[in-house]
Amino acid sequence: MTEPIPSEKAGPLTAADFETLLEASRALSGTLELSALLRTVMELAARVVRAESGSLLLKDEKTGELYFDVALGTAGEKVKTVRLNPGEGLAGWVASHQIPLIVNDVQSDPRWTPRVDDRSDFVTRQVVAVPLLRQGRLLGVVEGINKTGAPGFTSVDRRALEIFSAQAAVAIENARLFARLQGEKETLGRLVNEMSDGALLADEAGAVTLVNPAGARLLGVEPDQAPGRPLAEVGRSFEPRPGWKQALSSRETVSMELVRDMGKKLVLRGTLQPLQEGAGWLFLFRDVTDARREERLKQNFLSVISHKLKTPLVAITGFAPLLLEDKSLTPIQRQGLSAIRDQGAKLAQLVEKLLNFATVEAETVALTRRRMRVFPVLEKTVASMAPDLTRRGAQVALDNGLDALPAISADPDRFGEVMRNLIENAAKFDHKPQKLIRVFGRVENGEALISVEDEGAGIPSEEIPRIFQKFYQVEESFTGQVDGVGLGLALSKRIVEAHGGTLRVRSVVGRGSVFTTSWHTED
Repeated sequence: MTEPIPSEKAGPLTAADFETLLEASRALSGTLELSALLRTVMELAARVVRAESGSLLLKDEKTGELYFDVALGTAGEKVKTVRLNPGEGLAGWVASHQIPLIVNDVQSDPRWTPRVDDRSDFVTRQVVAVPLLRQGRLLGVVEGINKTGAPGFTSVDRRALEIFSAQAAVAIENARLFARLQGEKETLGRLVNEMSDGALLADEAGAVTLVNPAGARLLGVEPDQAPGRPLAEVGRSFEPRPGWKQALSSRETVSMELVRDMGKKLVLRGTLQPLQEGAGWLFLFRDVTDARREERLKQNFLSVISHKLKTPLVAITGFAPLLLEDKSLTPIQRQGLSAIRDQGAKLAQLVEKLLNFATVEAETVALTRRRMRVFPVLEKTVASMAPDLTRRGAQVALDNGLDALPAISADPDRFGEVMRNLIENAAKFDHKPQKLIRVFGRVENGEALISVEDEGAGIPSEEIPRIFQKFYQVEESFTGQVDGVGLGLALSKRIVEAHGGTLRVRSVVGRGSVFTTSWHTED
């Protein structure tokens, strides 16, 4: 018999056949270890069709070849070196056509290849082979070799092997998925354990399930003692800001700070974020104690230096205009005094900006909020900047729609300071001799959005994440800008955020930038 037998002609299975298939199903479901499962499939294939031996060839997804992943006995190691090309041999034919095949005299079948027998010293006389399919995808071919107790394989054997192969395909796919998940879990575990930052997993109720070595060290606990304990207990030596209960009840990603004042001060900062589908929480955190200490030193330094500079500047900016009133000054003297006056005023502005920034950085800024209209404050701000704007060849256009905006809740002086910084930046970072700066606004989601648009050089995309850092400026070679110390945007962002708003930027190189601030409305 050398032709494939269609499934619909399969003979009836006996009670003994079903019992064998049931036992095979139990055996297949008993392991998820892939190599052990493949060995079991080979052994069970022979039992299901009552054959001398069984074989399992898997498909190589890259080449399409069939190969023996596992083989039994000493000859099996030799067989594992055999790879059948697509369509080669009886197994290759079954794989290519994805239909079962019974051949009860392999020597007379032109599709037969003796390569496997030559390697194993096994004599194959008869074969029943079926494709190993999972959701229409070929995984390989399973065979029963040499029928025992009967002259040859029948449609009953073929049908039994088909049922078994369907079970085996599911088991193999599950074992592969399990092996892949195990590998990913081990890789993830190594990454988490090697992290220098702390990582902690907790269940939905806030009980710790896992903490990595770095996290355990920062929290002062043993990694194996943390699981099962509430977050509040694991971090009991720290004061959480906000509290754990409040953070867990939010069901949103929360920025947290843990502060330990006992003994050596330790400040941990991180994010607590919910996992998908209520799977629990992930807390990633790091030690920011030194960074906070350095930040305080910087703030103190800025404040002290600014105050120290302010005293001599008062004399310079105060007396230079008085000296200029002297009618007996020579042109050179007048030119020198004018330079002292102008540069002194510029330095005074920088010092004032340093003082303001140090105050806002220290989070001690006091906002005098009130209900205010945007347009009058903008008019006043632009008017105060007129001399500097004229010197730079800049013209500011206030959009008519600004007057129609609802009143906002803000500190007028701080609001004006933000607008001044944004307009000043727009003028400074545009190297054209004549420049137009447009200020416009709109209402969105109950907030007033005030935008400052320029037609300058624009900001490269890689620079945008850094422009709000203090003392940071885009490269002079790109913008042609040399004035300032890089505090305007950092200060403006902090002032806007102190009001509960945001400062965002949209920029295209060569076309300009738009800085947009958001403010809570009162109307």
